[in-house]
Amino acid sequence: MQATMPTGGGMTVPRASLLLGLTLKREPTGMSELGESLGMSPRNMTVLVDGLEAEGLVQRVSHQHDRRIKLVELTPAGREVAQRELGPSQAAAAALFDDFMSEERDELLRLLGKVGDTLRARGVEMPSREQR
Repeated sequence: MQATMPTGGGMTVPRASLLLGLTLKREPTGMSELGESLGMSPRNMTVLVDGLEAEGLVQRVSHQHDRRIKLVELTPAGREVAQRELGPSQAAAAALFDDFMSEERDELLRLLGKVGDTLRARGVEMPSREQR
């Protein structure tokens, strides 16, 4: 995706990763969870979210049960930017698998799941199969 990502307009890999990550979330998500998935420190995550919030692409919202916790979600403008700017990159990445037969895609998915299970068993934090 990096090879096909637009370079103009201030789109960077961390910004793109955060915007894409938020498009996959059904609910607002904690900054620490997002930072862990992106491999970013809390400070860098704050700077990234501050910048995207200033542009109106994300917004912070309070946690439903604990107002001290701030969650992040895409704004409609952020969703539109993600679709317009990053949609072609997603499509290009997905097209890599067009030449695979259905059985090959299933086998690849099975093997990648096994790699994920092995990493989790070795203490590497990553989303479980159920969280996707």
